[in-house]
Amino acid sequence: MGCKAEGAAQGYTVLGGIVLLIYAIQRIVNGINSPGPGNLEGLIEILLAIVLIIIVALAFDACGFISWKVAKSGLLLALFGLIAIVIVSYPFTSFNPIDWLQSLPTLAGFMILLAGILLLLRK
Repeated sequence: MGCKAEGAAQGYTVLGGIVLLIYAIQRIVNGINSPGPGNLEGLIEILLAIVLIIIVALAFDACGFISWKVAKSGLLLALFGLIAIVIVSYPFTSFNPIDWLQSLPTLAGFMILLAGILLLLRK
């Protein structure tokens, strides 16, 4: 089951990561087009989108899809998924898994979290 769990974890991570990357690009565009130059909310949106892109890149690395900085680790992948959920649900952060399934970006973060749990529990 080890190879199957790793393949499923990589698939969940890639699918969730693609959704999160599209969401981050959308968030950057919305932050740039926010009303008023130097608007604090627009800057926060842009900063969170950049952090989300970095988290997705590290999640790809932690699942073993690419080899960059982080070794393959289920715990780190689950942590990156949880961080992604917190970032995309800002400012209405909720730790209710049912709420995570109701919007596409939090569902994508939940998929990365599940991929980390799969890597943790592989035999």
